[in-house]
Parts: sequence; C-alpha cells; structure tokens
Amino acid sequence: MPKPSDAPPGALTGDEIEDRFYRLVFGIGPARDPGLTPAEQNVLRRVRDAFGSERFDVATLPRLPAVVPQLMRSLRNDDADNRALAEQISRDTVLVGEVLRVANSAYFRTARPVSGLPQAIAIMGHDGLRRVVMQMVMRPILRTDDGPLGRDAGERLWEHAERCARACAFLSRGVCDPFEAFLAGIASQAGAQSIIREVANVPGAAGLAYSRPFMAAIGQQIERLSLHAARHWSFPSRVVQALAERADPADAGARTPLGRALLAASRVAMLDVLTERGAADPEAVLLAHATLGFGQERLVACRDELRTAVAVAEA
Repeated sequence: MPKPSDAPPGALTGDEIEDRFYRLVFGIGPARDPGLTPAEQNVLRRVRDAFGSERFDVATLPRLPAVVPQLMRSLRNDDADNRALAEQISRDTVLVGEVLRVANSAYFRTARPVSGLPQAIAIMGHDGLRRVVMQMVMRPILRTDDGPLGRDAGERLWEHAERCARACAFLSRGVCDPFEAFLAGIASQAGAQSIIREVANVPGAAGLAYSRPFMAAIGQQIERLSLHAARHWSFPSRVVQALAERADPADAGARTPLGRALLAASRVAMLDVLTERGAADPEAVLLAHATLGFGQERLVACRDELRTAVAVAEA
C-alpha cells in the first residue's frame, strides 16, 4: 500500500510492520524472493491442513487453569466479595503467589508487606486482579522452553501481547469495556507458538525463502488460531468478534470499535517491540489509514503512551 504524500517521516504501513515483526519472531532477515516459492506453498498447505477450521481439534489447544473460568465469571461482577474471590484463588498455589507478588510490588507502594489474599485483592481492585490472572495464564502459553527458536520467539510474543493489551485499552478508552480491550490484546498471539512449531517441523523448512507473501500468510494463520483459542476458552463475545475481524481481511470495512482498536493496537505494539530490538527507527509510527479508524495524531499518542507505560513497568 503506497504512503500518502503527507505521511509523517518514519511512518510505516501496517503490512510493513507485521512483516518485520514476524521476521523478528522467526529470527530471520529481510525477504530474499518477491513471491511464494514451491517450498513455501508446501509449508502453508501443511499449516492450513493442521489448523484449518474443519480439521483442527481445539482440544489440542493449551488448557486454562481450572480456576480461571469460574474466577473470571465472578470478576465480571464488580460487587463480588473479596473473601469469596480469595477462596477461589487459593485453589491455585501459583496464582496465589502471583497475586501476592504483584500486590507487594513497587507499583502499589504499600506501607507494610501484604500477606493475605483479601488484602491483596482490596489493594489491586477487581480490574487489577483480572489483569494479573490473564497475564499469568497467557505468559506460559507464549513463552515456552521448546528449543531456542521457541524461547526467543516467546520473549518477543510476550512483549507484544503485554503491549497490545495496553495499546488496545488506550485506543478503545471510553467506547469499550477496559477489561475486554485488555483481554483481546493479551490473547492476540495465543496461536503463535503452535504455528511456529508446525513450520519448524516441516521437512525443508530451514531452506525457506521467507518471502513477504509467506510471512503475511503465516501471520494470518496465527490470527485465525488465536481466534480458535478465544472461542475454545469461552472468552466474551465482543472479544471473540474483535479477534474474528482481525483474522478476516474481508471484514476490514465493517469493524466493531473493539475490532478497530485491536487491529491498530496490535500493529502499534509490534512496532514498539521492533523499535526496542533495533529493527525500526525510534521515531517510526504506524501510518494512519481510513480502514484503521484512527487519525495519525491518535496513533502517535498511543505510541507515546505505550512507551511511557513500558518504561514505568520496567522501572
């Protein structure tokens, strides 16, 4: 897609950002061939056969911890009792440790150490607790020890998911439920590791040209599998719809508010990861386009807000 003559310096199209990001995830350089090679076509057939909607067994997707669905139902009610929530959380020792760790972090600046779950929940609030729960759930799905490629890719995918959640909440502020925006962003790469493993397991994959059309097709397969995961996990309907719109280019002209926010947020977050890893200019910004539904000023503000949030979190 050509850039308009009034595009700001350093502006990158969404397609360019996605191509660079997935190359970073796969640990490869710029495209060597302009079009799909026969080897790439074979890999894409294998991936589509493995994860196509008619053949794919959703039971093979990672399972959410048993406590999560019940806890998320309770957290939809802002009046839920903190002690009842604490009782649910106490059934998962890993979740207990994570909640207490976050409550005792510098972010909340408590005068004394927090040792009890009801107190931790009161300090964090229901919105904070919802975010902690889903971060704990998604982190191991994206960050794996499945070989060097899986580990390195997992770091980039997790960086993107966290930032996409923040950016999606920013861009949808005032028009979407904040937690649904966060959930759509944090789940945006849920299918990535399965696709990466499938590509790596195809004979001859090491000799691929990784053309731009190939990377675009792989990115779309990741988006579709992430949608399958959200449906399998019974995520809220608006979150599923937003992920469906992102995964289907034919829907680009009829996006819901959350769908528009997710598409733009995913690309803003990708660019932020690329910038941090030296794969994009620090002044680069996502190029505004009519189908995105956000003006250039808003996208720049989202980029700046995201960088501030990441800097605070790292500090």
